[in-house]
Amino acid sequence: MTALKDKWTPPSKHVPRAPPKGDVNAIPWLLDDARPLAFTNASVVDVDANRVLYNHTVVVVKGAIKSVEKSSHTSWPDDYRVVDCSGLYLCPGLVDCHVHINMSDGRMQPHVEPHLRATYTLKSMLARGFTTVRDVGGATFFQKQAIEQWLTPGPRLFQGGPMMSQTGGHGDSRAREDDGCCTGGGFGGLLVDGVTEATREARNLMRKGADHIKIATSGGVSSPTDKLDGIQLSPEEIRAIVEVVRDMGGTGVTTHAYTAAAIRRAVENGVRGVEHGNLLDRDTAKLMAKAGAFLTPTLMISTAKGRPPWNDTLPDYSREKNAMVRDAGRKAIQIADEEGVCICYGTDLTAGMGYLQSEEFTQRAQLLPSHKVLAHATTNAAKNVNDERIGVLKPGAYGDLLVLAANPLDDVRVLDSPGGILGVVKDGRVVVARKQVADQVALDVVLGVEDAE
Repeated sequence: MTALKDKWTPPSKHVPRAPPKGDVNAIPWLLDDARPLAFTNASVVDVDANRVLYNHTVVVVKGAIKSVEKSSHTSWPDDYRVVDCSGLYLCPGLVDCHVHINMSDGRMQPHVEPHLRATYTLKSMLARGFTTVRDVGGATFFQKQAIEQWLTPGPRLFQGGPMMSQTGGHGDSRAREDDGCCTGGGFGGLLVDGVTEATREARNLMRKGADHIKIATSGGVSSPTDKLDGIQLSPEEIRAIVEVVRDMGGTGVTTHAYTAAAIRRAVENGVRGVEHGNLLDRDTAKLMAKAGAFLTPTLMISTAKGRPPWNDTLPDYSREKNAMVRDAGRKAIQIADEEGVCICYGTDLTAGMGYLQSEEFTQRAQLLPSHKVLAHATTNAAKNVNDERIGVLKPGAYGDLLVLAANPLDDVRVLDSPGGILGVVKDGRVVVARKQVADQVALDVVLGVEDAE
């Protein structure tokens, strides 16, 4: 005790501590502005023009791109971090327009909070270079807010809450013998029947902060009781949901739909986007192009479910349905491209398959030119989420970019290759730095996932 007294003297006067930053309402986990970044001598990928701007410098200040100009010898302010990108390529951050962040990784168990497990999924997506994602079944406004505040590191999130489905539709997860109440939790579904229910629940989703709303107008591979070629939701129900989203300021309604008939039912009644679309025919693709509707194919989910080890885990009804859509989806994306449909990148990977997210690039590269596939995950996706600051490297855009070892316009598979992505920056913060990048700049945010090592 004597030794302790010798080391510590009680203060003569208590001095009250001030709250963080002097504000009693301050959010303590908010980060300070990132230090400015200058990427010099870079080959800048211009996706819209399908060209590379060689020997350019990209400056990122306060989370946004300040300038993209021809490199010249200059001195930089002391607070700038300068990265020499000689021989490297700068690409816009990637966008996945079809994810389910609360169902993507780890064993799915009842009574386990999926929002906590989603933090791993979000960090993994960001580490792969996806700086923006669009969740179409299950994410919440508060998860979006946590990402915006960097409480949960992850891609910028556009979310619509649970998918809306009819009873006996894709969002109804009950077994045939189950007469109990169902909220479609297994598929992120919300069951509605009739215009009144559809209107009320759509309004409630918008009240909860939905950016968009997703519906189901066809059967699904994973839903246990519906037929894949069945058509779901009436025209009146669809129009009611579309009207609510339009009137309440959402970006639009998108639909889970495999068949041409289900797609036409949706598009003819005002739906703005189509998810999957594996059984799309040419006349329906023309209808989509004329209406300005987006198509988000998801080749990887049916591909993965058709090969080991995932094919052994599927129940018989899912295995049969998956076989119907797997090969057809590869033809559908080509038809859509030929007919001028705006195609977006999507993966739909659930229940532990999230690590395959980047392989969608390889699958699409077998069917379409690389520059078109890159547009799916950048400029086209930006139109889908209705934010022109995404998917481009230009002044005013978000400070979201990738440092690549090769030109993705020539071979987009660099985005699915070990050593292809050398750096990932989101909102001007460095979250992945490998090889040449790591030698020049430290991480601003440590993701703590294998993909970021």
